[in-house]
Amino acid sequence: MKRNIRQGDFSRLGASKGKAWANFCLLCRKEADCKVLLYERNDNGGQPEEIEIPKEFSKGNLRAVRIDDLDLSDFDYNFCVDGKVVADVYANRIVGRELWADESRKDSKQELRCRLEDNHFSWRGESAVEIPRKDMVLYKLHIRGFTKGLPEGTPDRGTFRGLMKKLSYLQKLGVTSIELMPIYEFEELIPQAESEPPEYSRWKSKKRDKVRKPLKKPQYKINYWGYGEGMYFAPKASYAASDTPGQELKECILQMHKRGMECILEMDFCGGMPGAQMLQILKYWVEEYHVDGFHLQGSNIPLSLLLEDPYLGRTKLLYREVTEYMVPEEEKAFPRVFLDTDEFLYPCRKLVSGLDGTIWGMADQMRKQNQKLGYINYIADNNGFTLVDLFTYDYRHNEANGENNQDGPEWNFGSNCGVEGDTNSKNIQKIRERRMRNAIALLFLAQGVPMLMSGDEDCNSQQGNNNAYCQDNQIGWKDWSQSRRSKGFIKYVKAMVDFRKSHTVLRLDRPMRMMDTDGYGYPDLSYHEENAWVTPQRFDRKALGLLYCGRYAKETEDVYVGFNFSNVIRKLALPKQRGRRKWYLYMDTAGKNSFLTEVEELTEAWYPLEAQSVCIIIGK
Repeated sequence: MKRNIRQGDFSRLGASKGKAWANFCLLCRKEADCKVLLYERNDNGGQPEEIEIPKEFSKGNLRAVRIDDLDLSDFDYNFCVDGKVVADVYANRIVGRELWADESRKDSKQELRCRLEDNHFSWRGESAVEIPRKDMVLYKLHIRGFTKGLPEGTPDRGTFRGLMKKLSYLQKLGVTSIELMPIYEFEELIPQAESEPPEYSRWKSKKRDKVRKPLKKPQYKINYWGYGEGMYFAPKASYAASDTPGQELKECILQMHKRGMECILEMDFCGGMPGAQMLQILKYWVEEYHVDGFHLQGSNIPLSLLLEDPYLGRTKLLYREVTEYMVPEEEKAFPRVFLDTDEFLYPCRKLVSGLDGTIWGMADQMRKQNQKLGYINYIADNNGFTLVDLFTYDYRHNEANGENNQDGPEWNFGSNCGVEGDTNSKNIQKIRERRMRNAIALLFLAQGVPMLMSGDEDCNSQQGNNNAYCQDNQIGWKDWSQSRRSKGFIKYVKAMVDFRKSHTVLRLDRPMRMMDTDGYGYPDLSYHEENAWVTPQRFDRKALGLLYCGRYAKETEDVYVGFNFSNVIRKLALPKQRGRRKWYLYMDTAGKNSFLTEVEELTEAWYPLEAQSVCIIIGK
């Protein structure tokens, strides 16, 4: 069929269409031979129609063609450059990966196809969500793994729609911001090279042989997490319960916003992508999917370029290679740039696990804050032990990954509390849970933004695997049956979230000065040991009291947080209160339920804090 073609529009990369025309624009040097391949959607096995794009239809390193009398809703497409079929990196839908980890697709050598999908969506009822930094509670999850562990037969497991059904759970937990691991289209099948036997032992087929060497089926490992190169404009089709992944994802984000929660996407930019293309990708997700922020992965991220773009001016950016000097002064008005590293994780793990951590290193992490630059704090992430595994295993157990247990972080700074793995010992179980409660207390009583890894709130285990990148199974999935057995711990986590939200002094936007700058009688933050106001700062100390003066946050209550990571009871001094104010015990992880049902008045000038415990005392 002869098509009417003419030079196309260079202003929009990828495919676009009207009622009776289609425009294609792609990156292609003028010297290259370039074609558009059109596949009829109802003809799966047919040969594509080839339309050559003349070299005259070039501008710079772009090639653009407009094809008249073409209804692109009837066709999928690819490009062919110098004889090689390539996908359109700007396609908003990839066809051929609708089934997760479908090996038959690889066996058939069926090419992936691009589709221009109409993603018109009504955002009616959407509420503008813009969570201030000081109010954020971040929860990181994997779309498939978050609900795939629900009982067999549960509809929509492992999909955007499945997440929608659990948004009320996250809302009740107190989550304000949901971070999604990669949800754009990526290749989940990683081919594995077979190890060849020595030359002398290899099978040498001969014509007279009656037995033939069997053909071996290619072996694949699963790229479960989704990191690596991807098709960054297309939501992952196998994460959708419907055949319209774009619509389903938009509905999911709309439901987040209706519940007052924001959506943050992880973007793994690798392979030397141009900064201008990264900017296009982020702007696309903000415009098309109303995304509220991005956790940027990869090197050479052009952060200054992203910060300068006015369209992204209220979009949150999380990155591990950012300093306060890279952030403009005007960002103080709405702090939206965050340092996302493990610098909080290791000092706190060492103390909670009873290793070689120092109380002063932890105290520095607890109070760190910056007016321009935020900090993301976490005790556990997808890379490393889960929270419960941190106190259940001394060593990684990654044998299932097929890498001879050589992958994953070697140093985890956890402690199995005396037994490697699960145990029936009530005493060890009690020690482990207290350490988990201590870790959660450190996380939510620190000034930075707390991040929970999916499942840590209900003791989800990965059986000691600290690098579950290829574990698309019960190891990598969130175990929802565990929630019933961990009701007490979930209740504790929720109470800690609520306590943080009700005390602004624990999450101020400015750093603590540790001085009484406003004449309130107390510094904004002060440290105390056996004697009030006396802190010799010996490096072997394992106990410390942190006193936050509530008046610096326009609050009436002072918050005293006590830590004792030594192996004996320590008396922490309570400074004398002003006037008729008194001290009241609010929470102690050494107690059965940690948070007291009724606060207890303290009459002594000190509080005896048990070993390996954290307490909260309120002055009012």
